[in-house]
Amino acid sequence: MADPELNGEVEDDQVQEDLNALVGTALGVAQEQLEAVGAFLPAALAVQKEDGELRMIAVSPEDSDEELDADAMIGDLYTVLLEQRDQYRAVAVFSDVHLPEEQTDGIHVVTEHSAGVCIGAVQPYSELDGEWTFADPQWESGDPRIWAED
Repeated sequence: MADPELNGEVEDDQVQEDLNALVGTALGVAQEQLEAVGAFLPAALAVQKEDGELRMIAVSPEDSDEELDADAMIGDLYTVLLEQRDQYRAVAVFSDVHLPEEQTDGIHVVTEHSAGVCIGAVQPYSELDGEWTFADPQWESGDPRIWAED
């Protein structure tokens, strides 16, 4: 998945390939879950340092009768990624977000590379009569959390 936001912005081809793979895979996984079950839980992907393989990381929601706390799950994902960051060269966290200005929802992906690059994407989506529509992603800069300067 090539995207105009990253093309030319990242000097290292490997960094760009890693981030493109993370964004493309995260959007694909979320889209598949939406089409299959109408929802998806926050999750993460990581590019392993040793072999470049993608690994999916998930956490369980807290046992509660209350509504699912996606923010807590995202926090738990970042905790796991921080603890394991020496095993990875790049990570992505993706979640479902509400987009009030567009009056729809979106897939939010934040990618971060150990080389210091952090970029995000929001892909608005909608469902009408069982048909899912996914708009083009909107690109945004991100703030590093895993490889933030100490």
